[in-house]
Amino acid sequence: MSSFASEINSLHINCGGEEVNINNTIYESDIEKNGVSSYYNDGNWAFSSTGNFFIDDHDSNVYILSNTSSLHNISTFDTELYKTARTTAISLTYYGLCLKNGHYTVRLHFAEIFFTQDKSFNSLGKRVFNVYVQGELKLKNFNIAKEAGGTGRAVVKSYTVNVKNNTLKIQLYWAGKGTTGIPVSGSYGPIISAISVDPIVTS
Repeated sequence: MSSFASEINSLHINCGGEEVNINNTIYESDIEKNGVSSYYNDGNWAFSSTGNFFIDDHDSNVYILSNTSSLHNISTFDTELYKTARTTAISLTYYGLCLKNGHYTVRLHFAEIFFTQDKSFNSLGKRVFNVYVQGELKLKNFNIAKEAGGTGRAVVKSYTVNVKNNTLKIQLYWAGKGTTGIPVSGSYGPIISAISVDPIVTS
C-alpha cells in the first residue's frame, strides 16, 4: 500500500455498472470497458482481466453485460446491482486495496442476466466457473442459474475473510466448462454483479 493512501474499512463495487445507493450504502461505479489483458486501478480497488473471447461475435472491448433476462425475486432496493455485470473470457480478479487488516464479511453478488429462461435458443447456454477468495477455492464449477433456480435471480455468497497486508483478492476463473457458442459465439466466462466488503466488529 502506498504511504500516501488512506486505509479503508469497507468496500462496495457495482460491477459493470454506475454508482448506486443501496440502503444508504454507496456502491462505486465500475464501467471501464477494456478487458483483454488489462489492469484498472480505481484507488481503493482494482481489477485485472485476461483472455480474449474466441470466435467472438461481439465488440472485443465490451466486457460489461446488461440484463437480457428479466429479473425475478430481487428487492426494489437491490435491482440496480443486478442490471449489469462484469465478465471476462478467462480470469477476472478484483483487489481490495488499502483495507485495514482484520476480519471482514465478503459478499459476492451474482445473477445470470445474459441467458434467458424461456423456450428460445438463448435459454440453452450454461455458464460454469470457479471462484477463489484470498487464493482459496470457494466455488468449483459454479453455475449461477442452477444455484439460483433460474436466470435473472440473485445469488449472494458470503465469506469471512482475514485481510493481511491490507489487500483482498477475489478471482473468478473460467476452466473451460459449460457452453461457449450459445446464443452467440463467445458466450461464456465468469460474471459478477457486485462486491461488498464489510468489517466484522467484535465487542
